[in-house]
Amino acid sequence: MTNTHEQEKKQFKRLFQQQGVDRFDSSFQVLEAFLKLEHHVIIKDIQAQLKADGISLDNGFVLNSMELLCRFGFASKIEFADKETQYEHRHLGLHHDHMICTKCGGILEFKDEAIEKQQLKVADAYGFLMLQHKMEIYGICAKCMERRTELVPLHKAKQGEKLIVKEFDAGRNMQLRISSMGLKIGDLIEILSSGFGGQVVIAIGENRLILGKGMAEKIKVQPFDRIKPHRHDSHQESKDTLKTPLLLSQMKTGQEGVIRKVSGESVLRRRLLEMGINRGTAIYVEKYAPLKDPIELVVKGYHVSLRVHEAANIFVENVKFRKR
Repeated sequence: MTNTHEQEKKQFKRLFQQQGVDRFDSSFQVLEAFLKLEHHVIIKDIQAQLKADGISLDNGFVLNSMELLCRFGFASKIEFADKETQYEHRHLGLHHDHMICTKCGGILEFKDEAIEKQQLKVADAYGFLMLQHKMEIYGICAKCMERRTELVPLHKAKQGEKLIVKEFDAGRNMQLRISSMGLKIGDLIEILSSGFGGQVVIAIGENRLILGKGMAEKIKVQPFDRIKPHRHDSHQESKDTLKTPLLLSQMKTGQEGVIRKVSGESVLRRRLLEMGINRGTAIYVEKYAPLKDPIELVVKGYHVSLRVHEAANIFVENVKFRKR
């Protein structure tokens, strides 16, 4: 990398002197400070490096110098959602994309040859000449996921997250209000937006709901573990069979499938396993109680009953309606 940086400096001197850039020496100091920093930096970081080098330049000049570095291909300007403008080194012939954690703000650089090839393939299929591209994946990093408690209040969830409603930490009147809106324990929801006056906008299937902060604080949710389904031979896969795993609480009367995963707290999980509800077991939804809770099931020839919030811990794949 040192050789690369030296080459960058030589090219900088040649190009900037050719262009007759004002205050060349000061601009070169900005470049040197920038090259000493790794990953993504803001103007404040460059100023801190200049100060460490015993150099004092005003913010406006540093900003203009960075704009020139971007213009001449020595730096790239990165503007992520809700973040201050950042800069990174632009080494010729090298490309990478970004994953951005919406919780801690961390940025992970990655490169995937399969993605690069697929993008070219897609562009070619549409007769499109791709000149440049960028990929930004927003989510939650592994460290933040490790620190996260299993249950979180809905108002603390991030936009784009898919979650399972686990419990209502509210009095009877509030619970009735929540239920009247069509939200119940075991529902799979997606956060469409949050933070506007404390409101949270969620999606349940094809329906949208707007919840105030006070109500969202009372709803406890759990991150949805998006399991990748097993691959099956397309000739053997029935067109009526769902390829994506469902929560047992989302299955309909008359549907059957194969248990893919049993999650939940250790006590609940152990009880479910003792009931014969374990991975690889066929399960059939016989009926729902009049108030949709509990669910009557058939497992290994036995009739069992589960509460909806318990069924929300069971993932089922190859879901289809039983042939009569």
